[in-house]
Amino acid sequence: MIHSLINDYLIRLKNASHAEKREVIAPFSKFIVSISELLKKHGFVESYTVDKTKIITKINQIDNVKLFSTPGRKLYTKTSQIPWGNDKNSLIIISTSRGLMTQKEAVKAKIGGQLIAQIN
Repeated sequence: MIHSLINDYLIRLKNASHAEKREVIAPFSKFIVSISELLKKHGFVESYTVDKTKIITKINQIDNVKLFSTPGRKLYTKTSQIPWGNDKNSLIIISTSRGLMTQKEAVKAKIGGQLIAQIN
């Protein structure tokens, strides 16, 4: 039983990248499609296809994934307290009232939200 589809999906991407696999199959969710679109926009995902019950993702390179929010502990932040990544290629995903955003987009829009993960 999967408790958090988002965390499971991100860890699957990281593990596949470390095992030098090019494709990941995960259960379908609209939120996962939004994350895949954001990762594709920033070059971590090459492409993805959506089926009724699953999403098939072709990945590029993901070195590390740090999960902020878990099912038992949701981590929220204000605009002024949004963390920055370890290096300039880090991507921090934030779920806001306007949808998923990166840390740079959230600071520019002056909106906080739930911290999801940091991807390198």
